Amino acid sequence: MTAHPITSVVFDLGGVLVDCNPNYLYRKLIPDEKERQHFRAHVCTRQWHHSHDLGVSFVDNAQLLLKNYPNDPRMQSLIKAWGNRYGEMFSGPIDKTVDILTELHKAGMPLYALTNWSADDFPVARKRFPFFSLFKDIVVSGIERVTKPDRKIYEILLERTKIDPRSAVFIDDREDSLAPAAALGFTTLLFTTPEKLRNDLINLNLPLA
Repeated sequence: MTAHPITSVVFDLGGVLVDCNPNYLYRKLIPDEKERQHFRAHVCTRQWHHSHDLGVSFVDNAQLLLKNYPNDPRMQSLIKAWGNRYGEMFSGPIDKTVDILTELHKAGMPLYALTNWSADDFPVARKRFPFFSLFKDIVVSGIERVTKPDRKIYEILLERTKIDPRSAVFIDDREDSLAPAAALGFTTLLFTTPEKLRNDLINLNLPLA
């Protein structure tokens, strides 16, 4: 139980409300698992993709890779697919978490989101997932050019929303993203399953059945 009643909820998006994984696309394009793992480890890497979350456009970021494969049409096609077929990286919403979000919204709980997401791709996701409209505000790393777990992006959230972190709960599926929020005074919850999240929020006296 927190010392302050919870009066607002901040959600991470990917991994909490939306199931998104590049392998959903690349399993189609590179059926061989070892080849696919090599591609993800050495070509379109996590570090390379992190630049998108920091605001680098896909076009600019792709050029860094494409120049390494000037005579390899297949590799060029695989790299370009990251941007051209981005929507195929989604399996869809995590329905039971969306149910929680919807119930909180119906109960009048102010809802916000803080996400590492590219500025290029976020409009695609917003169009695909209409429940994003339930948030009063969404802070997107690619627009702000700073990502979790950098403290600055949490401070941007607080400045924009004017919420009191002592009366807010922050939900994320990564522990390293929870630490800065806790340091700022948020109650933090590590997301593992929708069922556990529901129980955790009920224990904080939020209006859920």
